[in-house]
Amino acid sequence: MIKVGGYIRISDIGQMGDGRDGREGVARQRDDVYDLARERRVNVHHVYEDNDTSAYKRRVKREGFEAMILDLQNDVISGILAYNIDRVARQPGDLERLIDIYEQARRPMVFGTTAGDYDLTTGDGRFQARIYVTIANKFSADAARRVARQKLAEATAGKPHKGQRAFGWKDIEHVDEWEAELLRKARKDVVRGKTIAALHAEWTELGVRSPQTPPGKTIGYTSVKYVLRNPRLCGYRAYIPQEIRERSGRVDPAEYLVERTDGTPVVGQWETIFTPAEWRELIDVLDARKNTGKGRKTGTTVTKRLLTGIARCAKCGTGLQSAMYAKGTPSYERYGYYYLCKKASGGCGKLSRSGPPVDDYVEKALLGSLERRSRDAHPSEKEDPELTRARKTLGKIEADKAEARQLRADDLFSVSEFAREIRRLEDKESEAKEKVSMLSEAPVRGGSAAARIVREWGSYTVDMKRQEILKSIESVVISGAGKGGAQRGVFRPELIEIVWKQSGQSFPATSPGYETFGL
Repeated sequence: MIKVGGYIRISDIGQMGDGRDGREGVARQRDDVYDLARERRVNVHHVYEDNDTSAYKRRVKREGFEAMILDLQNDVISGILAYNIDRVARQPGDLERLIDIYEQARRPMVFGTTAGDYDLTTGDGRFQARIYVTIANKFSADAARRVARQKLAEATAGKPHKGQRAFGWKDIEHVDEWEAELLRKARKDVVRGKTIAALHAEWTELGVRSPQTPPGKTIGYTSVKYVLRNPRLCGYRAYIPQEIRERSGRVDPAEYLVERTDGTPVVGQWETIFTPAEWRELIDVLDARKNTGKGRKTGTTVTKRLLTGIARCAKCGTGLQSAMYAKGTPSYERYGYYYLCKKASGGCGKLSRSGPPVDDYVEKALLGSLERRSRDAHPSEKEDPELTRARKTLGKIEADKAEARQLRADDLFSVSEFAREIRRLEDKESEAKEKVSMLSEAPVRGGSAAARIVREWGSYTVDMKRQEILKSIESVVISGAGKGGAQRGVFRPELIEIVWKQSGQSFPATSPGYETFGL
């Protein structure tokens, strides 16, 4: 008796929206396969299943279909039974793969469906099959256009994206507070200089998973970048056409914002995690990292050492690079790395200095400056007066919204008047929130922000520390010790000059607490 394979498939069950998982559909098709087998008097070797899988989308891999093709090629089965030919193929290319196998087969082959059989070993049978698959392809293309048009209309209206939830939300509208807090912290850290790689390592350690993460895995590096760039975080609606998704895979949602006729982004109907200003700031930082610099990898503006490029040779002015001491030497065991002026980088090649003592000196100088700034700040400097006014404006807007709701409840506002007033207040509220966000995250000036940096410094990564150093320090100029001036085991602060950005003054040559360091 001929052995055949049954093929059953349901596509895009996630779009049903009624809680079904497609099992009923494939179960009916399985019954059809066994009914066909009894009619054709063949034996079903295996039923190959692709549940929730499209045969029309080119980038979709159908595991059941591929397994069936392999078994056909290896003579494990000698034919296919299916409910209809469009369950097997909706792309002409897939049908042609089957035709090649049937044409080259040296054994009786079966291709049966409830609508009729197809003899793919004859010209007429192939012609008939190609017509039906072409028609099925046309129906799918027409349906895809209708769905795309509907989705674009929903996006333009600001309706949430249907289907699987986004990272940061527990459903299509409501925020998941644990994931939202992760995102808020991540945004602040990335803006302060943390790399995506460091953030990914942190999330992996915490066991963070996205809705798309496979079972038993943690969130991937590219997924971390994707969720941070999602415009949904600040309420903006994005729409990525299906043909672009299929051609390019995962694309940057920030590049596909839906805009109104006046060019402003469409705001969606869900709870937000960032303000628009916070999200824009994050995107600007991430975009800036796409530009590579000398000795840096794509996607990062980070160097391994704290003062690479910041420290400069006093003799020629060239930015210092870092290198490791030779393994097994006392210097390697004690310091690990050193800074040097390299001839290959245009320098004089006449300066080198052990790295950790210099890094420690500069860190303590910066933290000392920030502590003084925090300690000396007057009460009026604790918060920017403009920030205080912006927060008061937010409070007044909230009170005005409450009053409008009460007037509507008392029937003193018509529906149209109430809608116009609420919309006006929401627009003002959005502007005020953006202003509060920008002022709250402004570069360090007052004492409270300086105190925060000092308090959190121990948790900063090297890249985050570099960002803070660059906000306050223009450069760290290092002089050579001169002939016979080097003394093993003694740190000489008078050979280091810190040039501060704000006033241009240099850090004093000597300072309490820096008398002895290893060199």
